[in-house]
Amino acid sequence: MKGLLLDEMISPKVAEQLRALGVDVVAISESPTLRPAPDPEVLGLAAGQDRVLVTDNIKDFAPLNVSWAAQGRTHHGILFVSSRTCPHDRSRVERIVSSLQQRVSADRWPTPGQVAFL
Repeated sequence: MKGLLLDEMISPKVAEQLRALGVDVVAISESPTLRPAPDPEVLGLAAGQDRVLVTDNIKDFAPLNVSWAAQGRTHHGILFVSSRTCPHDRSRVERIVSSLQQRVSADRWPTPGQVAFL
């Protein structure tokens, strides 16, 4: 099972619920020292901790993924989440938790250096 790193825009409630299910997850929003980290540092943190990054920040992380590939750098995958609703909307939290729980159960993750969508 892969560890997960939730970007700051993903509600910490997602991390709480996933941890209750036994998932190894770290949420940027739960750490005052990590919250102000720039996107390249967040991806570097995920890579350094062997974690898949979960984010709804497609506009910044998609180009960052391309930049890393061009530099020959890799990470453990990025999962993009739709950002159509409020980050703390209860139904959104439940959908993210459910989708990630399904991926954990199926052990289905993006390959290193790749992106996928929830």
